[in-house]
Amino acid sequence: MSKFNILIYALLCISCSAQVPNKKATYSKKNIKSKVIKLVDGHWFNGTTFEKKTVWIHEGLISFKSLGTQLDTVVDLTSKFVIPPFAEAHNHNLESAYELDKRIASYLDHGVFYVKLLSSIKKRIDPLMPNYNVPHGIDVSLAHAPLTASGGHPIAIRKTYLEKGYFKGLFNAIEDVEFHGYVCIDKEEDLINKWDSILSFSPDFIKLNLLYSEEYQKRKDDTLYFGKKGLNPKLVLPIVRKAHAEGLRVSAHVETAYDFHVAVEAGVDEIAHLPEIDNGMPIDVRDAAIAKEKGIVVVTTVSLVTKKSKQPNYQQLLDNIKLNLNTLKKANVTLAIGSDMYNDNSTRELQLLHQLDVFSNRELLKMWTANATKTIFPKRKIGKLQEGYEASFLVLDENPLNNMSSVNEHITLRVKQGVILE
Repeated sequence: MSKFNILIYALLCISCSAQVPNKKATYSKKNIKSKVIKLVDGHWFNGTTFEKKTVWIHEGLISFKSLGTQLDTVVDLTSKFVIPPFAEAHNHNLESAYELDKRIASYLDHGVFYVKLLSSIKKRIDPLMPNYNVPHGIDVSLAHAPLTASGGHPIAIRKTYLEKGYFKGLFNAIEDVEFHGYVCIDKEEDLINKWDSILSFSPDFIKLNLLYSEEYQKRKDDTLYFGKKGLNPKLVLPIVRKAHAEGLRVSAHVETAYDFHVAVEAGVDEIAHLPEIDNGMPIDVRDAAIAKEKGIVVVTTVSLVTKKSKQPNYQQLLDNIKLNLNTLKKANVTLAIGSDMYNDNSTRELQLLHQLDVFSNRELLKMWTANATKTIFPKRKIGKLQEGYEASFLVLDENPLNNMSSVNEHITLRVKQGVILE
């Protein structure tokens, strides 16, 4: 038996009660987290490079200090490479029970432990929550209903889903969906009157939708733009102030460079998309500088362009994306990897970013781990391999700084909060 197979066997023995033969399985905090594991001969990522270290796991946390005689077992990582787990900073695909096990398994198989859901209907996702935020599953952060204008995005999508029967037993008319699937804010009075109802859904953060805000007046009352418009840009700052007063971060959906400008000026915490790239209007370098100054995170979502891969101007669209990414990189804006691809996860997002050749492998690794995780769970000690952080990591048989394009294929072990995942 190889040293690494011995490692797997040892960890399985320690965390056997964490294995999940079916949905009803549970893990015992007493039996798992009280164990002390010593990991030797592994190369651990420190945010810049890999260092050979001895690491202890106790109570589900990482320690670089010897825990003395409490040791339960020693495992040999046989010179493998240890990195934080990956994250998905933008998706919507975990509120349906349909093939949920398959989607969760795909996330974990690709090493993605943390997912930010930029909208979800609480009535649909609440029954599914036992699958999330547990040591043997993925962790999710939820916005629930995004704030938009009357007739704005995503009301058209909600209406279509209602008509197709996806909300059967939940809602009878599109008006019933408000507060669950969207919240209409047309004036500051609406924000004041509806704020308590918004908070009653216990969102982890607030999402607002800006779509073509430079044409707000033109689109506001025109039914031709149903579902293709968003908030009055003048309301963004009041929303940000109210959210921040409650300790809630704000994520802004943007479509254009002007939307990006409005969002950064108002001081949102996160831009949920790169600006729409069909019109060719790039992010202003001054807005990128403001985003850096205010600590705003920008989520990539570049793989959405692949839906337009058969358009004759596809290469131009890719060039527009590269231009925006380079602008943000030069300004040293914090970038996080997220895909917004319902039938996928952030793996293909990483692959396309790698192909665009804007970032080094080290930069991509940081964007997919520390940066993405931080914008999903800003208060948790995850996304880095540091003293006192959660013992969640991936073990690879190849150095990812040499090859990021197929990094998922080299995962040999997944550990989450001190629990081995199978």
